Amino acid sequence: MEQRESIETYTQAIAIYKTALKFAPNDFNTNKRLGMANEKLSELQLEQKQYKQAIKALKQARAAYEIAFSQTPDDSLNISYLGTLIERLAELQSSQKQYAQAFDSYQQALTRYDTAIKLTPNDYCNHALKAGALTSVADLQVMLSQYTQAVENFERSVACYDTSLALNRFKAVEFDKARTLQKLGNCLQQLSRNSEALESYQAAMKVFSQLPPGDKHTRSLTQQIEKLRSQD
Repeated sequence: MEQRESIETYTQAIAIYKTALKFAPNDFNTNKRLGMANEKLSELQLEQKQYKQAIKALKQARAAYEIAFSQTPDDSLNISYLGTLIERLAELQSSQKQYAQAFDSYQQALTRYDTAIKLTPNDYCNHALKAGALTSVADLQVMLSQYTQAVENFERSVACYDTSLALNRFKAVEFDKARTLQKLGNCLQQLSRNSEALESYQAAMKVFSQLPPGDKHTRSLTQQIEKLRSQD
């Protein structure tokens, strides 16, 4: 009951913002609030498993933010935030098997991250965000058995992580890179490129070896390396 009332509250707020925009369609604050309300509405709808409605609300959030943020074209934080929102849209589309739409949304997110990187090239976060999006694209390609394309995007992701880490040796980014290297190794194995897969696994292990003994990531990767070596 409480959640339904929350959905109704945000729906009413959205209607009010839309009415206000009829008089000032480019108002920054109203468009930003409209984006935020649609974004929150999408989260609530997702909790209720209203996937179609959640996708629609996220698209409307994107449209509102685009109008607002077009007025601050040099604000890399706004641009990268929009990228993360579009990436969430892509993930939701992918979960609903809307693969073509998901690929398109991921590309839009990557375009936003590239724009943010041009504005603030020394911000390690934007490089890491781009790397994460490329990994997500590759994950989707693996799911669709597009292994050759996935390898290319995993490798692009690793390169972006390297740039991010060169700017700031942030541990979380280092482990994200290692997980991507492990996925790259898995993908290379699917293509029978075993020597390259082993190199990728070993590079990931250099990071995972910092984890406590018996950690699931280390254990899983150790098993993969041993299995691959036994095939030689």
